[in-house]
Amino acid sequence: MGDVNLAAIVFALSSLPAFAIAWMLRREPKGAPRSTDKARLDRRIAWLMETAGVIGLAAAAGLWWAGDDRGRAAMVVVAMAVLVNAMVIAVLFSIFAARRKARNRP
Repeated sequence: MGDVNLAAIVFALSSLPAFAIAWMLRREPKGAPRSTDKARLDRRIAWLMETAGVIGLAAAAGLWWAGDDRGRAAMVVVAMAVLVNAMVIAVLFSIFAARRKARNRP
């Protein structure tokens, strides 16, 4: 197993926590039901986390495709970093917008 395959496996495994977080957000609580706004926010963040997980899997496939070509590998890593950071910004924006909406509610 080469270094490239190891890096692809590491990228694939590092996407698993995003899927686990999305799964936890989609679960219904056993006690009191969630409010509709909280459920909507949880669904949105779960979707964003699943998207981040798919980006990680795509990065793993991209690294496997790049092989020993450093230019391709660099392109895949830069694209993955930009896309995952965009997902982080989207999650933060969603949370801050929900907080602002909750604060402005009577």
